[in-house]
Amino acid sequence: MGREGQRETRRNALKPAFGLWIVLCVCIAVSGCGYTYATSRLADDYSTIAVPAFKNKSFEPDIQILVTNLLIRELQADGRLRVVDDPASADLILTGNVTDFEAQAISLNTSDNIGQYKITILASASLEEAQTGKTLWEENSLRGNDFYETQGGRTREEGLEEASENLVETIIFRCFDGYW
Repeated sequence: MGREGQRETRRNALKPAFGLWIVLCVCIAVSGCGYTYATSRLADDYSTIAVPAFKNKSFEPDIQILVTNLLIRELQADGRLRVVDDPASADLILTGNVTDFEAQAISLNTSDNIGQYKITILASASLEEAQTGKTLWEENSLRGNDFYETQGGRTREEGLEEASENLVETIIFRCFDGYW
């Protein structure tokens, strides 16, 4: 067998190995890109949580309803704890207050009118054991931010919703993932 024949034999021998490497790389890449459930020590110690309606201490009407509903929805999607309506039947109780709402002008349009606002929602929250009343976590300087435009683009409602979602994500992270 000449040199050309030896090269052809090597190429044919490497084809299955090369294909195997491609399959292996694809499997590794795909396995690292999936959603996984987060875990925390809380999941081992507690199974249920109640989230009474947050109180509104700001001047923004009904903001507490939006924040409470988003918080419940995110906790249900998270899946570490089952959300229950009655605090007496829960292991944990997450309470809070929307303490302030700010809409700050941050840009002007070509007519020197306000073109964009930054929304900031400030809140405090605490997590306690239902049976003992012991506070497990508490924070008073939680915030969620977003932007909206006065003409075209993002509406005030969209900005308010996104700022509320950012606040809720902060609460969940600090309360559960940044576990005391």
